[in-house]
Amino acid sequence: MLSTPAVSVSLHARLREATSHAHQQLESLLGLLDSPMSYTRFVAVLMRFHGFHRVWEPALERTLGDAAFTGPRRRLTLIEHDLRALDIDDLDIEALPIVPEAAQLCRTLDGALGSLYVMEGSTLGGRVITRRLLEDADWCPEEGLLYFHPYGDLTGERWRQTLALLDLVPVERHEAVVEGALETFALLLQWLEPAVVASHPRDDDTPSEWGVAL
Repeated sequence: MLSTPAVSVSLHARLREATSHAHQQLESLLGLLDSPMSYTRFVAVLMRFHGFHRVWEPALERTLGDAAFTGPRRRLTLIEHDLRALDIDDLDIEALPIVPEAAQLCRTLDGALGSLYVMEGSTLGGRVITRRLLEDADWCPEEGLLYFHPYGDLTGERWRQTLALLDLVPVERHEAVVEGALETFALLLQWLEPAVVASHPRDDDTPSEWGVAL
């Protein structure tokens, strides 16, 4: 009896399946679609993302070595724009803590690609988060915020470019890319949880002493 040839599973499909649980955990932790979203909690999360991107973006650029690809995907300046729009001054932004371990996510090319998958994937739901803030958060600027919806009408195109890059990875390296994505989710969960926990006791839409809370 002839055996049926094995069907090759795309790296994208493997990543989506392997990270599904971690993705749900992170979404549940952050609660960015909660209504109403408190100012305190949202700013705390943004500050934590700032500490991640400040380390992760340069590490990703060094490892990928493709400025034409990574340049348009820098989001650190967008976080800083949003924090300023939410009345956080430059001195406080500059003093925010960083997560040095974010650089280790890009210590290899495959790890960097897995991490890229996670961070670029986070832009896909950004339009929904942004719309919810504009509808429900009276503290959200009328012009909106940038970090969670960084690419606007280019979101779909940028995501397709990311998937095209993943399609170039040979099958024998898929597991390493998946591991990189899982490590990224694990670090994000570890790094972001204190921001959410610290903001709950003061979940009253008033600013707090960020240096202490984070």
